[in-house]
Amino acid sequence: KRVLIVDDNNLNIKVATRALSNLNVQIESVTGGQECIDKINNGEHFDVILMDIMMPNMSGETTLSKLKEIPNFNIPVIALTADAVAGAEEKYLSEEFVDYLAKPFNKDQIKEKLDKLFTK
Repeated sequence: KRVLIVDDNNLNIKVATRALSNLNVQIESVTGGQECIDKINNGEHFDVILMDIMMPNMSGETTLSKLKEIPNFNIPVIALTADAVAGAEEKYLSEEFVDYLAKPFNKDQIKEKLDKLFTK
């Protein structure tokens, strides 16, 4: 499985990469929404995208909205955010993210989300 991490913070990318390291997945990362869109437009395929929400230039919500405009785009996108307030999960699910993971997360939490996604 190929996983794309989209986060403007290199430390967050390292944390996510470390959490994924024992899950037998190929990991790529980009530091912004436009880079993510460019990879998809260039024909790269991923099995899941882990998308930070609060990024400069283009938020995770805007990035997902633009990805949805790409013909045949059907990659599941999980929201990664420090926004862990009540109602946050429902908000992101209503915006067509397939799941939501509050930062900071651990290996078990991310494994659970990916297992749920990949065993459907």
